[in-house]
Amino acid sequence: MKTSPPAQTLTLEIDPSLLEQVHRQLERARRDIEPEAYLVTLVTTILDNSSYPIRASRTDSGDIKLTYHLRSFSEPFV
Repeated sequence: MKTSPPAQTLTLEIDPSLLEQVHRQLERARRDIEPEAYLVTLVTTILDNSSYPIRASRTDSGDIKLTYHLRSFSEPFV
């Protein structure tokens, strides 16, 4: 039985200026969401809707989980 290698963890560092800008825009739009949660949703949407064979989803803890997801129109990684 073939076993998968263990999952790897990557850390995404968000510049404070980006967090502040997102925070201001969310306040202006009267959206009740934390800037970090908004950015996680944004990154997940961008990755999941790309032409690369990647599926991005949010976990219950709010992290982003990336998995291989081959589609007929997928672009090669390299």
